[in-house]
Amino acid sequence: MTAPVFLGSITPREGAIVLAFAGELDLATAPEARTIAVQAHEEAAEAGKRLVIDLRAVTFLASVGLELLADHRSRATDTGVTIALVATTRAVTRVLEVTGLSAQFTTYADVETAVAD
Repeated sequence: MTAPVFLGSITPREGAIVLAFAGELDLATAPEARTIAVQAHEEAAEAGKRLVIDLRAVTFLASVGLELLADHRSRATDTGVTIALVATTRAVTRVLEVTGLSAQFTTYADVETAVAD
Protein backbone atom coordinates (compact mmCIF):
# COMPACT_ATOMS: atom_id res chain seq x y z
CA MET A 1 0.00 0.00 0.00
CA THR A 2 1.39 3.40 -0.94
CA ALA A 3 1.20 6.41 1.32
CA PRO A 4 -1.29 9.14 0.37
CA VAL A 5 0.16 12.08 -1.48
CA PHE A 6 0.23 15.15 0.75
CA LEU A 7 2.14 18.40 0.70
CA GLY A 8 2.04 21.37 3.02
CA SER A 9 3.83 24.68 2.64
CA ILE A 10 4.03 28.02 4.42
CA THR A 11 4.54 31.22 2.46
CA PRO A 12 4.81 34.64 4.10
CA ARG A 13 2.93 37.33 2.18
CA GLU A 14 2.31 41.01 2.79
CA GLY A 15 -0.21 41.00 5.65
CA ALA A 16 -0.66 37.24 5.78
CA ILE A 17 0.88 33.83 6.26
CA VAL A 18 -0.38 31.43 3.59
CA LEU A 19 -0.63 27.78 4.55
CA ALA A 20 -1.23 25.65 1.46
CA PHE A 21 -2.26 22.02 1.59
CA ALA A 22 -2.27 19.67 -1.39
CA GLY A 23 -3.38 16.07 -1.71
CA GLU A 24 -5.27 13.98 0.79
CA LEU A 25 -5.92 15.38 4.25
CA ASP A 26 -6.82 12.26 6.20
CA LEU A 27 -5.73 10.12 9.13
CA ALA A 28 -2.49 9.10 7.43
CA THR A 29 -1.41 12.67 6.67
CA ALA A 30 -2.87 14.37 9.76
CA PRO A 31 0.32 14.39 11.87
CA GLU A 32 2.28 16.21 9.16
CA ALA A 33 -0.65 18.56 8.46
CA ARG A 34 -1.06 19.35 12.15
CA THR A 35 2.67 20.11 12.58
CA ILE A 36 2.80 22.52 9.66
CA ALA A 37 -0.53 24.12 10.64
CA VAL A 38 0.72 24.83 14.17
CA GLN A 39 3.88 26.37 12.74
CA ALA A 40 1.90 28.57 10.36
CA HIS A 41 -0.48 29.66 13.13
CA GLU A 42 2.44 30.57 15.40
CA GLU A 43 4.09 32.58 12.60
CA ALA A 44 0.84 34.45 11.95
CA ALA A 45 0.35 35.18 15.65
CA GLU A 46 3.93 36.39 16.14
CA ALA A 47 3.75 38.65 13.08
CA GLY A 48 0.23 39.90 13.77
CA LYS A 49 -0.88 38.65 10.37
CA ARG A 50 -3.89 36.86 8.96
CA LEU A 51 -3.60 33.10 8.40
CA VAL A 52 -4.84 32.09 4.96
CA ILE A 53 -5.38 28.34 4.60
CA ASP A 54 -5.35 27.39 0.93
CA LEU A 55 -7.26 24.17 0.34
CA ARG A 56 -7.67 24.44 -3.45
CA ALA A 57 -5.32 21.50 -4.11
CA VAL A 58 -6.82 19.21 -1.45
CA THR A 59 -8.29 16.15 -3.17
CA PHE A 60 -9.79 14.50 -0.09
CA LEU A 61 -10.84 16.08 3.21
CA ALA A 62 -11.56 13.56 5.97
CA SER A 63 -12.98 14.26 9.42
CA VAL A 64 -9.48 14.66 10.84
CA GLY A 65 -8.94 17.53 8.40
CA LEU A 66 -12.16 19.14 9.59
CA GLU A 67 -10.98 18.71 13.17
CA LEU A 68 -7.71 20.44 12.29
CA LEU A 69 -9.62 23.41 10.83
CA ALA A 70 -11.95 23.59 13.83
CA ASP A 71 -9.02 23.43 16.24
CA HIS A 72 -7.31 26.34 14.51
CA ARG A 73 -10.55 28.32 14.45
CA SER A 74 -10.78 27.85 18.21
CA ARG A 75 -7.10 28.65 18.68
CA ALA A 76 -7.53 31.84 16.65
CA THR A 77 -9.86 33.16 19.32
CA ASP A 78 -7.05 32.83 21.87
CA THR A 79 -4.25 34.14 19.66
CA GLY A 80 -6.12 36.95 17.88
CA VAL A 81 -5.28 35.50 14.47
CA THR A 82 -7.87 35.96 11.73
CA ILE A 83 -8.25 32.87 9.58
CA ALA A 84 -9.46 32.81 5.99
CA LEU A 85 -9.98 29.73 3.85
CA VAL A 86 -9.41 29.42 0.14
CA ALA A 87 -11.52 26.58 -1.21
CA THR A 88 -12.96 26.00 -4.65
CA THR A 89 -13.24 22.25 -5.18
CA ARG A 90 -16.35 20.27 -4.39
CA ALA A 91 -14.20 17.76 -2.47
CA VAL A 92 -13.64 20.50 0.10
CA THR A 93 -16.56 22.92 -0.18
CA ARG A 94 -19.22 20.21 0.07
CA VAL A 95 -17.73 18.76 3.25
CA LEU A 96 -17.44 22.23 4.80
CA GLU A 97 -21.08 22.99 3.91
CA VAL A 98 -22.53 19.67 5.15
CA THR A 99 -20.73 19.89 8.48
CA GLY A 100 -21.60 23.55 9.01
CA LEU A 101 -17.92 24.46 9.24
CA SER A 102 -18.26 26.80 6.26
CA ALA A 103 -20.22 29.18 8.51
CA GLN A 104 -17.22 29.41 10.86
CA PHE A 105 -14.82 30.80 8.24
CA THR A 106 -14.72 33.45 5.58
CA THR A 107 -14.00 31.56 2.38
CA TYR A 108 -12.45 32.95 -0.78
CA ALA A 109 -11.92 31.69 -4.32
CA ASP A 110 -8.28 32.75 -4.51
CA VAL A 111 -5.34 33.53 -2.27
CA GLU A 112 -4.86 37.07 -3.54
CA THR A 113 -8.36 38.13 -2.47
CA ALA A 114 -8.04 36.36 0.89
CA VAL A 115 -4.74 38.12 1.59
CA ALA A 116 -5.98 41.53 0.46
CA ASP A 117 -9.33 41.51 2.29
